Amino acid sequence: MTDGFTRRQTLAGAAGAGVAGASLLLGVGRAIGQPLRYTAAVATTAGQVRGRQVGRVANFLGIPYGGDTRQRRFQAPVAPEPWSGVRDCVALGHQCPQMEISGSAPPGTDLNSPFVQAVMAAGKQGMEQGNEGEDCLVLNLYTPEASPARKRPVMVWLHGGGFAMGSAGDPQYDGNALVRRGDVVVVTINHRLNALGYLYLGDLDPLFADSGNAGQLDIVLALQWVRDNIANFGGDPGNVTIFGESGGGSKVSVVMAMPAAQGLFHKAIIQSGPGLTMGDKAQAAAHGEATLAKLGLAKTDVRKLLDMDIREIMRAAGAAQGRGMRSLAPIVDGRALPRHPFSPDATPLSRDIPLMIGTTKDESTLFLSPDPLFGKMTEAQAVEKATAMLGPKGAEGIAVFKRLRPKDAPTYWLTSLMTASGTWINSIRLADRKLAQPAPVYMFRMDWETPFYGGALKAPHGTEVPFVFDNADKRPVLLGTGPVQRKLGAELSQAWINFARNGDPSQPKLAWPAYDTAERRTLIFDTVSHVTADPDKEARVLLGSA
Repeated sequence: MTDGFTRRQTLAGAAGAGVAGASLLLGVGRAIGQPLRYTAAVATTAGQVRGRQVGRVANFLGIPYGGDTRQRRFQAPVAPEPWSGVRDCVALGHQCPQMEISGSAPPGTDLNSPFVQAVMAAGKQGMEQGNEGEDCLVLNLYTPEASPARKRPVMVWLHGGGFAMGSAGDPQYDGNALVRRGDVVVVTINHRLNALGYLYLGDLDPLFADSGNAGQLDIVLALQWVRDNIANFGGDPGNVTIFGESGGGSKVSVVMAMPAAQGLFHKAIIQSGPGLTMGDKAQAAAHGEATLAKLGLAKTDVRKLLDMDIREIMRAAGAAQGRGMRSLAPIVDGRALPRHPFSPDATPLSRDIPLMIGTTKDESTLFLSPDPLFGKMTEAQAVEKATAMLGPKGAEGIAVFKRLRPKDAPTYWLTSLMTASGTWINSIRLADRKLAQPAPVYMFRMDWETPFYGGALKAPHGTEVPFVFDNADKRPVLLGTGPVQRKLGAELSQAWINFARNGDPSQPKLAWPAYDTAERRTLIFDTVSHVTADPDKEARVLLGSA
């Protein structure tokens, strides 16, 4: 049994990307042409700001929550310098300098096929380009009413992109639709990434003791800003939900285990980013030394990094990473992060924090798509690849998903196993460990399959994010458009809003019971959303959820 893509599917995917891309550009043009309506000035701890009014929602873009990190490279962040007068916050601030992606394809992959090029174009649709700088500790705030007259739930978004890339400026993270639907306040933040946020140099110089978690400390500073300022923007500092997807979900996991973040948030949502463990301090120190060696610097010359070109440092840090080494990510440093977030058990610091957690059904199709065999794989080839990944359990895993998904082709038995053995089973493990604490846990899975490229990616990594923000219309190449997409946008965004408001994501027509290890009831988001007990139990048992 094999599966493949027809020439018609290939041409349709490419044509769809072109049409939607042109439509997106026209939309941007119209937005630029709209007259600017300023909000009234709002006081913050650093000075007054004013934003722009977009319909019924006040948008404040690029508010500084921290000082320019050029002055504090590899050090903990500080509050911004106060300003006089009223600061205009009507445009996105800098995103952190982005890690460069190697132009060469990894062994055994093809990044130049029409299919992969279409996947990459769909993923980049509308994504913020350029506007990079070290003065990047800024946040965007969306509110129905920029005044302290009422207190609304606050939703603070931590963007994806691993710990290396991404920004709050991606259009799918625009908070206007979520604010209009739920009468909430939405905050999205930029912070330091890659070498700037996570290159550990503390063993070389005490000045850099916090360098391995600088990006996480930025997030804590942003949450402190929310605590101190959000009431003036109509938000409730006593009802703050942090949520994030992929790398953002891992950032949420870490924040839950940071002593400095205690009391700054009250609920958490982890989407496709379960962070059970973080990096090893000794390994991170070795990586820091290797980075200096790549730059031709002695260990005693570490402070020369303060004046070097940041791109040169980032390239050296990337080149110094060993194969499979997670070096540029948070570390258990005994300071900002005293222990692993959810290993061997759930951090006691967040014992009273309700949690929503989940994945997409087919996370791994996105990551396997550059494999030339994607869409053409035989069962024997799927077993061979699975065995290389999981040893003896590989063949058994393919057999399990052949039974669970009999209508799927071998490519998808492999991607289902890859998804299940990574993000999915680790989300279950995290949930199981959190259940030992008093706060409730809610589990979800996004099963709806995008029509992109004839359904080739099924329900890939990141599918749910535009729906959570009720912004599916901003990703038409990947998601398509229509009544089903609008329904899913309403369901997911309302569930997230309800959870932020009162800790229960249920809706009148879509009850969502709390998770437990007896029934493992999971909300499946699909064309017809529903609750399922212990979905794919056979795979869970094989992989082990304890």
